[in-house]
Amino acid sequence: MEIEPEQAYRRAMGAFATGVTVVAADAPRGVSGITVNSLTSVSLKPRLLLWCLGDESARYEVFAHAEDWGVTVLSANERALALRFARAETEGVAPEEAEAFGAAPILKAGIAWFACRTRERRKAGDHLIIIGEVLDFRVKRGAALTFYRGLYGHLGDPREET
Repeated sequence: MEIEPEQAYRRAMGAFATGVTVVAADAPRGVSGITVNSLTSVSLKPRLLLWCLGDESARYEVFAHAEDWGVTVLSANERALALRFARAETEGVAPEEAEAFGAAPILKAGIAWFACRTRERRKAGDHLIIIGEVLDFRVKRGAALTFYRGLYGHLGDPREET
């Protein structure tokens, strides 16, 4: 059975291992979260990063128009959070799960956090590229959650290996 070209492309891109994050922003009914593995550093001076939001996302309106948003890099043992925020019906972040980091909400979970303000939005194919200026960040040690060939895994912190 031959697969569609889009599915073949997705499988090929799946050979590129990525980290897993949750982007959070204020929404009309509280904080909304979405699982993202398209996070990329763009520039050091100024500090810029980008992520991509699918046009068909149930959370498109929230994130496409958010001016301030936070990124939480998930740790190896936070696969359940990645799965939860990948589904539209579980986008809500409970108040006890989040905190304000600058003007942006972030998850209390994670191993790194970025408070961002949207600098630019660009339409590209079936996604919106959101470029944010990093206003603040923090990091702690720990193994990272990864996504590779459609499955979650982990990568240990090389600073902790002996």
